[in-house]
Amino acid sequence: MTEYQARRPRALATCLAAHKAIRRFRTVLMVLTLGLGLHALAPAMAQAKEEKPAKEPTEANLRLDISGVGLPILQDGRVVNYVFVRLRINLNPGIARPDIEAGEPFVREHMLKAAYRAPLNSGTDLMTLDTQKLEAQTLSAARAVYGATRVRSVEIKDQKPQKLLYSAPGSGSKPRQPIRP
Repeated sequence: MTEYQARRPRALATCLAAHKAIRRFRTVLMVLTLGLGLHALAPAMAQAKEEKPAKEPTEANLRLDISGVGLPILQDGRVVNYVFVRLRINLNPGIARPDIEAGEPFVREHMLKAAYRAPLNSGTDLMTLDTQKLEAQTLSAARAVYGATRVRSVEIKDQKPQKLLYSAPGSGSKPRQPIRP
């Protein structure tokens, strides 16, 4: 047996012992790191528990701002323009903010469907909607989604037409049947 073959098992055993020691050191280091991390987070968690949520909702939490709803202007059963409205729905206390935000898509859907069923045009003007009709329709949509007692009022903030149409298109054409979705 050569000298190399005689030393080999000792060197291998030494190497394995070193690997075990390194693994133990890593484990101890990870446990200490986790312990220090949790110790550092404890004051922040205790402070978060001490803070109590507000009992009374603020005015800002009881309103829903809706913008970018494109409502159609219909003439002779055809869409001739869209008006993009920005509005605010004021709600009564008793509804949580996540519930308010969850109902927004449904309010938009109700508004669009109603606008196609009963046009909101203001006479012959093809760039604005009748604000009284729009408020009534939005109030109805909000009450259908949130409940009749939870909706206080509706405010129309802004109306912007998609196209600037100053005169009515040729009125000599025969009236068409309205398109019903």
